[in-house]
Amino acid sequence: MGAPFRYLSALRAARMPWALALLLAGCATYHAAPLPASANLAAAAPGGLRPLDMDGVATLAVLDNPDLNTARAALRVSQAQAFAAGLLPDPQASFEADHPNDRVGPDDPFHRYPEFNEYNLQLSVDVLALLTHPAVRAGARADESQAQLNLLWQEWQTVAEARTLYVQQSLSAERRSFLAGAQQIYTLAAQRSQRAQAAGNVTLEQSSADLAVLQDVSSRLGDAERSLLTAQQALRSLLGLRPEVIVPLQALGSPLLPSRAQVQSALALLPQRRPDLLALQSGYRAQEARVRVAVLSQFPDISVGFVKSRDNGDVHAIGGIVNLTLPLFNRGRGELAVQRTTRAQLHADYQARLDQAVGAVWQLWDEMGQLQQQLTDLQGQLPLLQRSVRQAERAYRATEFPAASYLTLVGSYLAAQELQSTLQENLWSDSIALATELGTQIQPRLPAQSRS
Repeated sequence: MGAPFRYLSALRAARMPWALALLLAGCATYHAAPLPASANLAAAAPGGLRPLDMDGVATLAVLDNPDLNTARAALRVSQAQAFAAGLLPDPQASFEADHPNDRVGPDDPFHRYPEFNEYNLQLSVDVLALLTHPAVRAGARADESQAQLNLLWQEWQTVAEARTLYVQQSLSAERRSFLAGAQQIYTLAAQRSQRAQAAGNVTLEQSSADLAVLQDVSSRLGDAERSLLTAQQALRSLLGLRPEVIVPLQALGSPLLPSRAQVQSALALLPQRRPDLLALQSGYRAQEARVRVAVLSQFPDISVGFVKSRDNGDVHAIGGIVNLTLPLFNRGRGELAVQRTTRAQLHADYQARLDQAVGAVWQLWDEMGQLQQQLTDLQGQLPLLQRSVRQAERAYRATEFPAASYLTLVGSYLAAQELQSTLQENLWSDSIALATELGTQIQPRLPAQSRS
């Protein structure tokens, strides 16, 4: 009996289950991974009751944000795909065996069966897969790099969102504070007007006007409170905290405007600094690798192998096998055209993203300059308005200043405070967006320099 059959006989003699267990010893095993049954939200803010600054909130958002944790899990899929692409293709083996059961012939007096079993053993490898393997591996590594950079860009977006919510929560709390103070003033004024109207000292029109102003201020106070609650809940959600957790924040400062020279310097480094642009560069390199694979795939698909066989007459043979795809019609031209067109599209996408970034940077910088000028002018007027309101309040309480004039002055000061809050929020929003567009992420503390 030949060697292959002696091997099979040995397997049977060793009992098949044990032999199969030995062959499968290197295979991976399955383990169930059940889904969670409850929410995984933190019950306390990191750091306890210590107030957090803007950078602290942004750092915690990057570490604890649930969406980022999901994205990190997705990144491991890209890493596994890169690992799979780096493996060499497995060779192909086939084995055939025949056991004859017909007699040799009716004239054979001994009715003997043929003496030998027939077998055919083939071992082959795909040559084209080996030729394209370096390009496939390079493309997979570039895809993995792109996935990592996209995750980094998502982290930067989370940083910007955390800083924006920090600003919204801080300014909403300030608006609620000064609107609550104004509500107290207008409540007292409305009550005094109602008593005076009941006594016939003021007209119904004046009393109704004071009440209408009170209702307007109360409505704006309600808007500020809802805005504060929305910002608080959004920040808790971003940090992966339970709805009842309080996140204490430090006082909000003022953003500083970078100089034109700083912006130009940051723009020069933009393609080497911003993660989304770096991700597009990695994606372009991956597409270049796919183009190389498509070029190599134009060559005939060849697999070569080794053949060993024996027939039932005990005739042994050793030879080779070659499988060749004839490049007559397709020749890989369609796939090559697709990959080259895709590369051209990625080139245009990158150029558009870079142009958009530069345009957005200068637009934000110009807006910040205008907002900062308006805020500076307003902040120069606010102390004068505040001093006038205090003087008028003392005179009003001493019945030496008309109530209508005092309330008008209070309304002007309140409008100036609201305008200051709106300008600050817009300025911070542009400042955060500018830091993200420039790829610096160093706001809010830039060196104080005048615009040039």
